[in-house]
Amino acid sequence: MEKAEANPFFKDLRNLSLSVTLAGFFLLSLIYFSTVISFSFLVGALLGYLNLFTLKQDGKKFLQKVYNNVMCCMEKPYQKERTLFLIKVYLRLLALGLIFYFLITWLKLHPVFIIVGFTLVYAQIFLLTLWYTLKRKEIC
Repeated sequence: MEKAEANPFFKDLRNLSLSVTLAGFFLLSLIYFSTVISFSFLVGALLGYLNLFTLKQDGKKFLQKVYNNVMCCMEKPYQKERTLFLIKVYLRLLALGLIFYFLITWLKLHPVFIIVGFTLVYAQIFLLTLWYTLKRKEIC
């Protein structure tokens, strides 16, 4: 079982993501009466969240390795880790491109709603960051 999220930002992001994705799915179902459009949005949103949270895990591992190497006073302490991290990022982008190609050409999902669902998580990150920033300024 996965441990509970310690960072309140990511906990709020997960809760917001779930609620906005479900609300968007039901709203699109009511507006368009099309399972293809609704399912396209849902699949895009799930791919976006999966991409974000796997990238978050890889980023944590990358930063930990860099920290450990810096503490050991190695020459070019992060070069190898940075290269491996970038290779993983580009392979992830390639895999996402292939998945999008498969979903659009073979399953005939709607490309616009896949992209809308996929970018939804990044819009939520922006809005949640803005909310946390404004909340912090009110406290100070």
